[in-house]
Amino acid sequence: MATVHRNNEVSLFGTFYPTIGPVYPMIASQFAPKQVIGDYTKESEQFTSSWVVSDQRGGIGIKDMDEEKDSNRCFFSTCELGYIGHLVLPALATDCGNPTASSPAVIIEYSNEEYVAFGTDVRKWVEVTASFESNLATLTATPTDAIVHKGKLYFACGTDFDRFDGTTWTTGTALAGSAQAARYFVEWDSKLFKIDNDGQLSYSIDEGVTWNNNALSVLPSGNFTSLFLSLNIAGEMVIHLGTKEGVFGLDFDNAKWVSVLPRPYHEYGSRGATWWRDAAYISAGISIERYAVPTEISLMGPDRDYGLPSDYRGSVIKLLAGYNALFAIIDASEPVERDLYLAGDDEYGNIVFYDNEGYSAILRWDTHGWGVMYLSGAAATPAKWASISSADDNYRLWFSVDDKVFYIPLQVTIQNPLEVADYPFASSAEHITPWFDANNSVASKLASKLTYYATDLSSTEYIKVYYALDYDDSTWTLLTNSDFPDGQVDADGEAEFTFASQAGVSFKAIRFKEELYRGSTITLSPDRRWFRLTYIKLLDLKWGFTVRLDVSRNYRFKRASSLLNSLKTALESQTLGAFSFKNGRGNETHMVRIANMKGAEVGGEKSRGVYEVTLIAP
Repeated sequence: MATVHRNNEVSLFGTFYPTIGPVYPMIASQFAPKQVIGDYTKESEQFTSSWVVSDQRGGIGIKDMDEEKDSNRCFFSTCELGYIGHLVLPALATDCGNPTASSPAVIIEYSNEEYVAFGTDVRKWVEVTASFESNLATLTATPTDAIVHKGKLYFACGTDFDRFDGTTWTTGTALAGSAQAARYFVEWDSKLFKIDNDGQLSYSIDEGVTWNNNALSVLPSGNFTSLFLSLNIAGEMVIHLGTKEGVFGLDFDNAKWVSVLPRPYHEYGSRGATWWRDAAYISAGISIERYAVPTEISLMGPDRDYGLPSDYRGSVIKLLAGYNALFAIIDASEPVERDLYLAGDDEYGNIVFYDNEGYSAILRWDTHGWGVMYLSGAAATPAKWASISSADDNYRLWFSVDDKVFYIPLQVTIQNPLEVADYPFASSAEHITPWFDANNSVASKLASKLTYYATDLSSTEYIKVYYALDYDDSTWTLLTNSDFPDGQVDADGEAEFTFASQAGVSFKAIRFKEELYRGSTITLSPDRRWFRLTYIKLLDLKWGFTVRLDVSRNYRFKRASSLLNSLKTALESQTLGAFSFKNGRGNETHMVRIANMKGAEVGGEKSRGVYEVTLIAP
């Protein structure tokens, strides 16, 4: 590179030029254009960018945010997500306990009352006393299914079934003269159908007194996981059999099963299978497929996108159709072994991975996204059963987790729970946003402040807000300010938090965690309405220069016309070239391109003049 020795001289693209006046440095990347991600109605900044969160109805499952489409999604949350502009506590799960030493096996409504089989011990919930009655009956064996058919309650107990007519308990043996093996029940065409562990389907038209065999599955014993109603290809609602190898539809007239949705073997295949609204929903492990006849199949389970955090990845054991949502019961208590065989490895042998070890959960799908209704309090606690009922004139979801029975209130008509005077809320919940990087994971941004707006707050109903930086999944920093020095946001209205004492925090990616709490009044909940992160997009520092080049005269043994031609050639090359000038005692050199060149003729001669040149160093 050329060395510049004179004060009023520069070297540009290898040619020396005399200058008129000094070289003027400038910053070519002073400020990036602003952007707004999310709810733009909550943003009024003129220059700084914003990320505004007010709608989380898209549900859980996004860890790394695509800002163009994931503004209504979160990573994980136990809050109620179903209402735009409101993040509140979830519904309270009432612990009904377990009066026995056996696990709850089946829960079912009968005659406007809730019955639970604790192992073989059948008991009834008494709403007035909020407790279970004493033992009503001892079943033949621990049941695997139950159904109400023509005013009578039936329990499938493996080698036989038990029936209750409201007064008297009896068995299939007593009714039919021999034991009637039963694993699952379903009602169709006014008939009661049952299937046994060997895949034999039979039906009764006289409430279990006589039975007629129909289709027999050729699959091995123990392969059968559900019996449910769904549309066939002719548009008729018929019986379908869920198995570990897919779904089969019943051809009743020809007494055979027809494969309609073949699948690879899965230990939990079709465990959760049901019809909801306009399609069948079939599970396999944590995955769920929506199957709309004849050929529309789509993946929509909680494993879509990023999926559930690893602690909550169990297997769906049941799907329930509600008025406004589909509910998935996930059991994460029973390890499922997956072997990785290492051929010839005598030192270490086989490696075994264990799936389904974590926290069992109840999830809800409302067509917008998945939300969490309940999480078990400890790892490896089993989820066994669930049912939706209106027993005691209360629409509720009943379920069994950790060998106890719980219920959660449900709504027939969608309404913000804050508008329901006696709606019970859980005591706490957590909400975690995705990682936000403003669609550029490698560029730095500067977080300036977080504006947080919430209502229904008090000294006992409050929210704590944390942030994490740059994909660190384990480190959270609590936001505080002079109004909330302990981080408990407990006063209605806007709260403003600055980062690093107003200096700002540089980040490539950022996310937030909100913790919601209530006091002893179960009908109260804090209500986070929205929050806004204000940040500045930091661009890489780029230098620019302006200098006036005098090409009106010959210089350093070059004619003025040659100087001008060299300048034009450098401009037209659209490449980078060396630019050097004297800076104090030494030279300063940058690789630049010519961004602009304005000239003035001297004495009317086109080939001579003074040019103001703008240079950019990328």
